[in-house]
Amino acid sequence: MGKRIVSVIMFMILMLSGVFYIQVSAKTVNKSLLAEQAKGKAPNVKVYMTGEDMTSESAVSGSVEDIALTQSGDIKTFDETGESLRYIILFDNSGSINKVQFDEAKNQLKNLRQNMKNNDEMLLYTVGTIDVSSDKTDVFGRTALASETDKVEDDNLLIDDIEYISSRDGKTILYKSINQVIEEQSSQTSIDSLRTVILIITDGEDDSDDINGRDNDKDTTLTNVINSSIPVYGILLNNTAKVSNEEKIIFTKNQILNPDNGHGYYCNCSDDPTVEKVDEGFADIDSILRKGTYVVNLVTDNNKTTVGKKELNLTVNNQSINPVILDYSDYEQDKDAPTISGNIKKESRNSITFTLDDTNGVNDKDASDATHYSIQMKSEGKDKEKDKDKEGKVWTIDQVNVNRNGTAVTVTLTLKEDDLYNGDYTLTIDGIKDESQDQNAMVKVKGEFSVDDGLDAKSEARKEFIQKYWWILLIVLIVTIGIIIIIIAKKKAVKIINKEVDYGKINQSDSMLVRLTITDRTGTVKDVEWNIEGSLFVGRSDICNIFFDDDRLSKQHFVLEVNKTGCYIEDLESTNGTFVNGVKMTNRRLLLDGDIITAGREKIEFHAPKNGIPLSDEDSTILEDYDQ
Repeated sequence: MGKRIVSVIMFMILMLSGVFYIQVSAKTVNKSLLAEQAKGKAPNVKVYMTGEDMTSESAVSGSVEDIALTQSGDIKTFDETGESLRYIILFDNSGSINKVQFDEAKNQLKNLRQNMKNNDEMLLYTVGTIDVSSDKTDVFGRTALASETDKVEDDNLLIDDIEYISSRDGKTILYKSINQVIEEQSSQTSIDSLRTVILIITDGEDDSDDINGRDNDKDTTLTNVINSSIPVYGILLNNTAKVSNEEKIIFTKNQILNPDNGHGYYCNCSDDPTVEKVDEGFADIDSILRKGTYVVNLVTDNNKTTVGKKELNLTVNNQSINPVILDYSDYEQDKDAPTISGNIKKESRNSITFTLDDTNGVNDKDASDATHYSIQMKSEGKDKEKDKDKEGKVWTIDQVNVNRNGTAVTVTLTLKEDDLYNGDYTLTIDGIKDESQDQNAMVKVKGEFSVDDGLDAKSEARKEFIQKYWWILLIVLIVTIGIIIIIIAKKKAVKIINKEVDYGKINQSDSMLVRLTITDRTGTVKDVEWNIEGSLFVGRSDICNIFFDDDRLSKQHFVLEVNKTGCYIEDLESTNGTFVNGVKMTNRRLLLDGDIITAGREKIEFHAPKNGIPLSDEDSTILEDYDQ
């Protein structure tokens, strides 16, 4: 019983010392905060982060060029997400590696192959060679998949068969292989691709720049590592070469595997050439990759991309950390153009407001351009179905105001007209693009709205017509008045009718042939010979023997009467009176040759025959209508 208690205590001490050792070891490789890797497919970015201060409660934001990214969803450890991991392992099998640690590293690689999870992948290359001009050697000849459980045993046999090159001529093409892997994996940056890490198992020596030149030298390799979007992890094994390349080992350790450059960590097993140290190194790396790495999802409001690889600047808990390289040239395609969100409303007497929305945002510049909008009233006909294709009034847009709210913009259109009319309207929007990489544009998108507190459309249409065409109306009015005046003037033409004379009675005692020289109001002079039998009535009425279309004459104005003694004139109580030689008549009087009779606007000069001789050869004369 005592031995068992001692054994338990010793086991606990060993466990505690192991935990303490791992914690101390972790402190030598961890930073407070480190972005290991970022993958992007606009508008989403996924970042893998580690560090002593990184937790699931951390607040993370970022930016790439002018694209701002905000945290989306919860932060989880890599294990919690259930994601898969792609290992690209460069294993140094040159004779400078401690053989004991080399053999244990193979055991750990078999263990790693045996315990791959989910959809994990592994590519395993050896970088020890006799000829430095050769390339790395593919151990499996393919990408080993976690799902290939039936091939685990065969793959482990291949790992067992990795040759340890003990010859003094053995070389390491570590840097050349790192450069090749970075180039081969440079396109594997989509957010849908697996998280990928490079794991180098080496003593840090490199000979690949001896023959192949500058492309594989240490400085070029460091630049490639820094600019890569794939992190480099490492397990440094003990170097046993009698003449080692100490400068390269130091450079690999302090530069290539520096977390600020490679964005990964390394476990240093070179100082303690034991199997246990190798085991601890693999365990530490596995713990960091799965339990010590947190997955952070970031998102922006559109799928705009950058050209090529760019730095992703990150802030964690308001603290800026070293940027990580992100290839943000891919994006999730967007086929949808902006849409009208909600109702179109009347904002004021002459303005309307509405909202445009799109998952990638609406282009403010387009939304602020009045040429992209058209407002038209629907047909005002009584038969709406019959008149539906008739065009109504098109309104003029004077001003556009745009206010952004997230991915949406609120647009206010102000019209040049003072007031909207009552009725139904159609708003047409054409050519406004979204903020996506695809720049989808609205194509004649229509929205409808109504106004019931505006002006009467028909009344305003009449006012607008008058304001626009008043001068035409004035011309029409003047022409109409002129035509009316002409018609009235024609209607007021003088008509003098010499009624049929019975020439058989001319020689009777109570008849007389006279000549009347009539001057009308226009100055026209006409001679009329008339055989008066008894009497001759003059006036405005057509029952008179002689009548004039003159409103200053009475219907029966005056009368001429003849007897054996002569021709007499008598006023018939006319309204405006009858004048002879300028004197208004008050009594019946005898007319003498040459007397001037004035009635209304007419002047009549009286002439009597002499000795019974007719005044002319014509028996009668009819004076045709003429203008006054």
